Amino acid sequence: MSQMNLAAMLASGRLLKVGGAHDALSACLVEQAGFPAVWLGGFAVSAAQFALPDANLVTMTESVEAARRAAAVVKIPVIVDADNGFGDPLNVTRAMEEYRRAGVAGVCMEDNVFPKRCSLYGSAPRELLPVAEMCEKLAAARRVAAPAGLLLIGRVESLIAGLGADDALARANAYVEAGADAILIHARDFGPLRRIALGRRVGKPLVAVPTLFPQITLAELTECGFAAVIYANQLLRAMVRAGRGLLERLHRAESLAEVDPLISPLSEINQLVRVPAEWNVEDPPAAPPPVEKVRSARREAVP
Repeated sequence: MSQMNLAAMLASGRLLKVGGAHDALSACLVEQAGFPAVWLGGFAVSAAQFALPDANLVTMTESVEAARRAAAVVKIPVIVDADNGFGDPLNVTRAMEEYRRAGVAGVCMEDNVFPKRCSLYGSAPRELLPVAEMCEKLAAARRVAAPAGLLLIGRVESLIAGLGADDALARANAYVEAGADAILIHARDFGPLRRIALGRRVGKPLVAVPTLFPQITLAELTECGFAAVIYANQLLRAMVRAGRGLLERLHRAESLAEVDPLISPLSEINQLVRVPAEWNVEDPPAAPPPVEKVRSARREAVP
């Protein structure tokens, strides 16, 4: 998926709704739900794939591999959260090359220092990179992103760090000058973010992540001029709640029949992972189809 397609979505005048995923299967669910793009967030990947906090504990290689798996199974663009770029501009260049090879359409990079602390960790100590250093990293990312057709999102953490709206606006425009195609300003409260957006003083599309102000409507985001909204971790959180409830009930159950109404049928899982039609679980064939036939089915299913 090219930068042009993703950039066109941001410039369309319609709010782009991006569904958050944490692995390949959840990316498939996002696509099937009708979302036009996938967000592969650091918080969700850290939690779901490693049971770790979002604090630079996932390596570049692990992040790239998660992105590769998600991008391989969906036809919609995947935007990956690259945290703070895994180091200095040289590290950023390597990371961007790897994401390019992984087949993603966009990369988001934030201005937290290493090791970062997720914006959702309210009392965690945090420090931001000097603007000039972050701009050097974005410029390095841009040198790979532009010819490769990757959309580059610069993420501003000023409001999370308590530095105020003026600092956020200054950083946003500096990051645009450094090569960001879009700006994500993270916030715990929508008020300052609303004022920045309504001021129309950022020269690139604005992206919102309303995790901490879920009452804000799509109409309000559109009115403020946001180009995209990311539902970053709602799917992960829903799956944890549903899974916990299922397991508690299953632990008390006398038979699997008691939980059957709560779970997806095997046929739905088979469809998600593209099981060949002849492998009918209710009526299994006498012998498995030839290996080459299975490989051919997968090649046809995945573009």
